[in-house]
Amino acid sequence: AKLGTKAVVSTQSTGEKRGDILADKITYRKMLEQKMDSISQNRIIVSKEQARAQQEKEKIKSPPKIQSTELDSLQRKLEEKRAERMKMKTAQQMTLQGGPVKRTVNLEAEKRAMEERRWKELEQSRERIAKLGTKADRTTLMT
Repeated sequence: AKLGTKAVVSTQSTGEKRGDILADKITYRKMLEQKMDSISQNRIIVSKEQARAQQEKEKIKSPPKIQSTELDSLQRKLEEKRAERMKMKTAQQMTLQGGPVKRTVNLEAEKRAMEERRWKELEQSRERIAKLGTKADRTTLMT
């Protein structure tokens, strides 16, 4: 009888512990859900405030739109000057591009001339060696 009551009591206590654990889990989940809801609400509020602040910045940055003939003429002059600067820039680039080409051609001509001089010197040195060799052969033959 004692073992039976002891078993019943232990199953009741484990059941109560399980119930307490489940209740704690449920309350913890509810608390987390509430925190998540409050975080999402705060994010919505912050994003709305940021959007409003951005709109105000854009209003401040954009000048009032005033159209007049004087403004149009100034705009046209500005565009003409830009176009003129672009033409000058492209012309300048073309002259700069022509310079390296001429330099490259000159360098190639110099390289060819140097190579020809080297070959001539080599031929002359071989001729000298050949002449010296033939003179040496004659002297050895005479003796």
